[in-house]
Amino acid sequence: FEAADDYVKIHTAEGVFLKNKTMQFFEQKMDAAHFIRIHRSYMVNVHLISRIDPYEKDGHLAILSIGVRLPVSKSGYTRLKTALGI
Repeated sequence: FEAADDYVKIHTAEGVFLKNKTMQFFEQKMDAAHFIRIHRSYMVNVHLISRIDPYEKDGHLAILSIGVRLPVSKSGYTRLKTALGI
């Protein structure tokens, strides 16, 4: 899930879908055991995360198994560590 102005882009294996909803809407609707808000603009399926790399000063990047690199906020990193048990 990716925030895009007043819409949310949903990236799937079948393609990208644009919905006129908020990230908060999807955050509440999706299973928290599988989908984590890692940044104000991104929510990701935790099963697609292959690793988390340090980035810049205090930041991190989530590297997905499909090669996509997504920024992780400080609060998102805390949520990820809890979800992944690290």
